Amino acid sequence: MSILPPLQPWSVPIARTLLIAAIFTGSCFRGSFAGEETHPTMPVLAKPSAEQIAFMDMELGAFFHFDLNTFTGQEHGDGFEPASRFAPSALDVDQWVLTAKAMGAKYAVLTARHEGGFCLWPTATTDYSIANSPYKDGKGDLVREFVESCRKHGLKVGLYHTAAYDAHATYKPEDKGKVIWGKPADALRQKRFEEMGEEGLRKYREMQVAQLTELLTEYGPIDYLWFDHYGTHNPTTHVWDAVTETARRLQPHCLIGGVDVTTPGNEAGWVAYPLWNGLYPGAKDTTQTIGLPDGKGSITINKKSGSPFGQTWRIREADTSGEIWTGGWFWHPGKKPKPTTNHFMDLYDRTIGFGANLIMNLPPDDRGLIQEDMAETARQFGAEVSRRFDHPIAVATNIPSGDVVELGWDKPCPIDTIVTMENIAEGQKIVSYSFEALVDGKWVPIKAANILSNPPAGFNPTPGFETIGHKKIDLVEPVLTNRIRFRCTQSLGTPVSLGSIAAYHSR
Repeated sequence: MSILPPLQPWSVPIARTLLIAAIFTGSCFRGSFAGEETHPTMPVLAKPSAEQIAFMDMELGAFFHFDLNTFTGQEHGDGFEPASRFAPSALDVDQWVLTAKAMGAKYAVLTARHEGGFCLWPTATTDYSIANSPYKDGKGDLVREFVESCRKHGLKVGLYHTAAYDAHATYKPEDKGKVIWGKPADALRQKRFEEMGEEGLRKYREMQVAQLTELLTEYGPIDYLWFDHYGTHNPTTHVWDAVTETARRLQPHCLIGGVDVTTPGNEAGWVAYPLWNGLYPGAKDTTQTIGLPDGKGSITINKKSGSPFGQTWRIREADTSGEIWTGGWFWHPGKKPKPTTNHFMDLYDRTIGFGANLIMNLPPDDRGLIQEDMAETARQFGAEVSRRFDHPIAVATNIPSGDVVELGWDKPCPIDTIVTMENIAEGQKIVSYSFEALVDGKWVPIKAANILSNPPAGFNPTPGFETIGHKKIDLVEPVLTNRIRFRCTQSLGTPVSLGSIAAYHSR
């Protein structure tokens, strides 16, 4: 194995070999691993928290965009539509959550308060809430219904809130009809913040903190806060610092979007590859080549790909507004779901298959239900993921540390997919790797077949065998074999460690 040096050198341990039975019936794996000779001079790598690892293990989430926009046709909300327009006729949160579960989601996020400022719980901070709507004669609390449904059906709970965008608390009556999303709205918003003055900004900030305090004290443990537009610059002095401190103080185990989790910078499910979970603050969009100290190699990175030496661990979560259907974030009449199978599995492979999480948008309609064709599409997506990945030919876990792992099974059969997971508790180390298959008594290279269709600029069209991180799904050219060999060819430190390796014939 070629070891890439970090910012300062370290010693390479002596490797030994061990043959161990795998957990899948009829299969085995062989690993070369580091013993007691490992030296302590390793690079300092970013490490995930226990909560971050648990979140990455969930992999797939569901996003429920539902508020006044559902009834007004808006996507972002201008804060002028009256609360009385929020009037679902057949709302059933259990139907939402069960649809998400059938899709395979392990967590769900509700827009507790979107950019327009309308609150889905009876808040004490503003009259612009569900308490002044016809829903349950003003006695409803959709946040509570959502939280209780998620817990009943085994999904982790996420709430969307954005402290920097609250249209109802920001714009003036004369702005009605002028809040056009994008630069016009941003310029107007900036002007209104400046007009608030120090005292007005203080009250605005206190309102955001009070709303978050309600959400984090009245509904039990919240697993994830989806903080939209995190860190957006505006005159709301320290608003993000204030809400972040509040969240950490009230629920220290709750993950925070923008701090613990970040999006790839698009809303179409495109994730950079190779993907590093380490990030440098202020990383640039432009591609950079990091030369390694001994001059023996380099790694090409950019803001999208992250950095192997970044000291902050952030999960990538690909958020998609219109992958299940053709509408936007919120439901709009007449929109239809997209076809499943190849389209969705391509999305799955280029997000979860690159080590990221994927959160799929399932916007309820104006009845308060996921429309049936959308729900069926979600169910088909979940069924296809299960078909492909529920029945491996062979799988091994609890693998000893080392740069070579062999996975075997009883009889030769075709394989076309290999899934590896890196043990990331001590940081992300694997830079590149290779696969071989035993064919007619000889080891032959396994070739990658995961060529993505029409990726946008800046995204790798032919991702090969580079980073693994939480998970890498490798679509490979079919090969008939009963033994494969993984080899780490470059790493940032030793020992490297796979959490699992599995072989499939599923395409």
